[in-house]
Amino acid sequence: MQAFGKATFTELRGQANPPYDVVLCGDVSTTGSAELGSGVGDLAPVEEIVTADTVVIPGLQDPLTAQNPAVLQAVGDAARSGSRMISLCAGAFVLGQAGLLDGRRVTTHWLLADAFRAAFPRTELVEDAVYVDDGDILSSGDMPAAVDLCLHVLRSDLGAAYSYGVARLLIRTPEDRYPARSACPSPVAKSDDSLASLLDWLTEHLHEHLDLQRIAERAHLSTRTLLRHFRAHTGLTPHAWIIQRRVEAARSLLEETDLSVLQVADNTGFGSAETMRRAFAVRVGVSPRDYRSVTRRLHHAPSTVSTADAGAHHGTGARPDHGSV
Repeated sequence: MQAFGKATFTELRGQANPPYDVVLCGDVSTTGSAELGSGVGDLAPVEEIVTADTVVIPGLQDPLTAQNPAVLQAVGDAARSGSRMISLCAGAFVLGQAGLLDGRRVTTHWLLADAFRAAFPRTELVEDAVYVDDGDILSSGDMPAAVDLCLHVLRSDLGAAYSYGVARLLIRTPEDRYPARSACPSPVAKSDDSLASLLDWLTEHLHEHLDLQRIAERAHLSTRTLLRHFRAHTGLTPHAWIIQRRVEAARSLLEETDLSVLQVADNTGFGSAETMRRAFAVRVGVSPRDYRSVTRRLHHAPSTVSTADAGAHHGTGARPDHGSV
């Protein structure tokens, strides 16, 4: 609702006709609108799912249980009719139970990875991905990554500038600027001084080559123990954590300096502009050059959002001005 809803569009552009018509569907016999929080409104019947250009499946309280057959039928029918399917966090289990994931690439919350593989062995689970865009099926990892995926969809449909504007509304602190908030590590337990020290060391040495063996030696752990210990406290593998930190450092340099893209890549440990470009494509949804261009333009004109950057629309997805979600 926050990413695609009318209120967000009106806040950014002050226009009455938003690009998406958002309809919240559910089983009204088991879920009343009062349970969904203030401002959401009444639920539409699940059958309306079939009419949507884009279907968004949110996270679930208990994804391992069998889901409502009527919902699964409607989700499956929508996909077969050409709707774009988006799952957030554990919502991938609904797509799997609807029979839509055989041979497809998806991700879900890392804690559910083993259960997901067991339930859907014919699906390629990309466990460490922030989000996966597999054409007409898109999926995010943890809940912060759900924001990233929504911003990725907005950029594809409406352009980088609009996605950046939504990010500024969704993300609370000035330091958390556009757009990737995915895979942000969980706070390290205060009692775990050894890992906190290791993370500080990694942050200071981002510009260097950091392979798993070197990190394990620094932590005085085996690589296997390091992986288990690191993930338990950050929710990420060391590689994913380092890439995220490098992206954040690169974003700061792109915003605040006139260093070339290659110089930024060298200074943040990516090694090459192409490696940094691929990391930005996954975690930021825009190239380093486009990121610098958009952020500088918006910093010079913070009260406006350009409408000239509208990107190509997804072939089977929600369409600006007349799409439904």
